[in-house]
Amino acid sequence: MPRTGLDAIFSPSSIAIVGASRHRGKIGYEILHNLIVNEYQGTIYPVNPKATSIHGIRAYPSVLEIPDRVDLAIITVPAEVALEAVEDCGKKGVKGLVVITAGFREIGEVGMAREARLLAVCDAYDMTMIGPNCMGVINTHPDIRMDATFAPTPPLPGGISLATQSGALGIAILDHAKSLGIGFAKFCSLGNKAQVSLNDLLRMWHGDPDTKLILAYIENFGNPRNFVRIARETTKDKPVIAVKSGRSEAGSRAAVSHTGSLGGSDLAAEAVFSQTGVLRANSIEELFDLAMAFALQPIPRGDRVAVVSDAGGPAIMCVDELVAQGLRLAELEPATQAYMKSWAPPEASLHNPIDLTPQGSLEDYRRAMDAVLADGGVDAAIAIYVPPVRVDEVEVARAIWQTAQKYKKPVLCNFLGRAEDSAGFVELVTHRVPSYSYPESAARALAAMHRYARYREREEGELRTFSVDQGLAESVLSRAQAENRLLLRGDEANSLLEAYGIRTAKTRFVHSTKELSKAAAEIGYPVVLKAVGPTLLHKSEMQAVLLDVGGKEALLEGASRITARLRDRGVALDGFLVQEFVTGGMEVILGMTRDKVYGPCLVFGLGGIYVEYLKDVAFGLPPLTDRDAMRMIESIRTYPLLKGVRGESARDVKALQDAVLRLAQLVSDSDQVQEIDLNPVMVLPEGKGYRAVDARIVLAPPSVRA
Repeated sequence: MPRTGLDAIFSPSSIAIVGASRHRGKIGYEILHNLIVNEYQGTIYPVNPKATSIHGIRAYPSVLEIPDRVDLAIITVPAEVALEAVEDCGKKGVKGLVVITAGFREIGEVGMAREARLLAVCDAYDMTMIGPNCMGVINTHPDIRMDATFAPTPPLPGGISLATQSGALGIAILDHAKSLGIGFAKFCSLGNKAQVSLNDLLRMWHGDPDTKLILAYIENFGNPRNFVRIARETTKDKPVIAVKSGRSEAGSRAAVSHTGSLGGSDLAAEAVFSQTGVLRANSIEELFDLAMAFALQPIPRGDRVAVVSDAGGPAIMCVDELVAQGLRLAELEPATQAYMKSWAPPEASLHNPIDLTPQGSLEDYRRAMDAVLADGGVDAAIAIYVPPVRVDEVEVARAIWQTAQKYKKPVLCNFLGRAEDSAGFVELVTHRVPSYSYPESAARALAAMHRYARYREREEGELRTFSVDQGLAESVLSRAQAENRLLLRGDEANSLLEAYGIRTAKTRFVHSTKELSKAAAEIGYPVVLKAVGPTLLHKSEMQAVLLDVGGKEALLEGASRITARLRDRGVALDGFLVQEFVTGGMEVILGMTRDKVYGPCLVFGLGGIYVEYLKDVAFGLPPLTDRDAMRMIESIRTYPLLKGVRGESARDVKALQDAVLRLAQLVSDSDQVQEIDLNPVMVLPEGKGYRAVDARIVLAPPSVRA
């Protein structure tokens, strides 16, 4: 039965190498060579019109002349003739393509047109394609044993599947992984991702019994919303660890609001990872550190860690990093400490972290590891060993892994200063105990395992949909569009928010000072007076706001002073906002900036004029569940202030959660809105809700919306 889709690519019964070569160093040679030496279990068809046989295998001048069915074709010929070769594959009935050839979108306009034609051919013949501009695919399953890449180092078999957008990094990762004893189930170099993307691989590998852990090197997300949905489903069953490049994009775009200045693509990427449970590694080195831990050890059941060492300094450094990462030092049971005291050297410190000192023997080390792992108050252990001259490090490594195998608790090791080729490292990793050169690396890897365990246990929550006054919302946006305005006035912004049920302070807009008294009387004193103008974005800095205005005389005097001040500075004035004076609230910020890649990105954090300096904020990408919204609120450092400290009353966090969800629906409904800045939002005492007292909404230019 013919293979289709990704199955034709990763589990083909037959492979044609279009552009197979007899010349060492050519890609067509290296791929064919790798398939042969790694003992691919299917049939290989070299395709080369200038050869009758390659590597002793009969060659064919064209795919069309191969007499039997072909599941997968690997295209290595130059870009100028690649399209014709792909067309032949379609006519032959090939269903899987890996286009190694470069010269497509990555080279500019000419390549983009070529890639569009390539996709059209694939669509016409219902072919699934990886690439172009990639380095190939691998499947180590014993029934397949396919290394269809030009990587010089064949991978060890194992439970990791890796997707990479960089072929060069893919080669480096495969090479280094072998030195660490890390094995792979599947490997895929995505190249330009013209058709198959990381989302497709996640969906496939989620259901793949051979894949226990997924690694990814990501340069960009094709469809972030799809990624959020698919990754969320995947990470509940399998860990996903990713390196995402492009951090320098953060903050690069000019913005007209607090929210915009806090945004940026990398922060949006962080929101994606946070919502989906994908663990972000900050470097390729950290990717390996985490991969070793997840591949070799069980997930911890809790956050209580025991540290066993023969040197105090490295143990203290390990503890510092554990605490910084949110883990706790386990409190050892009295019986555990009493047992260790009966045999430990007198110089030893038996309170966690345990320091056996260099006086500790091999047997002391073994008994200490056994004691802490048997302790019911310990969820995981880190073994730190500074190899002295008088003890064979392999013997210590053997004691560690033999003890670890007796318990279903994660054990990570630091043989200080020992590289991957050291005897102790090899002994540990060969027996499924990850070892690191430095104690901080072990601590960070264990912390990542704990974060993943917490993610798997957390509630996903529900998506809520609120009733909306669509007529009011559309009228506000249409009026601004008709007047070619990108910045909504304060009263218009409030109307749009109220259409979605977001509570605002009562507000009136007036064109002249003659209307001020009437507006204030309708709202009721005391009021707030704010100047309105096309360039008045941060009114406090321009001294264009008056708070707690208690009467008509103070109102008119204040308006006169603001008018004169702005006139002297050459600032245009359209009118004034008269607003209800909201007191007794705690200031937070709610906002949104529309990222060019990720779409709307919500921001929540400590509010007020210092928000850009404190940057105590959290980000989220719609759609949000109710638990997503609450996690955003709970994740800021100053969240305890909302719950009440030093006798202060708790704030209405449930109402705030509702506001986040309503804002998420607003920005999902309308791509006309470019930025929203609600700062401050006054969060009132529990049960009394909140009020958005300053709303700034910026619309996208028509060209952007189009």
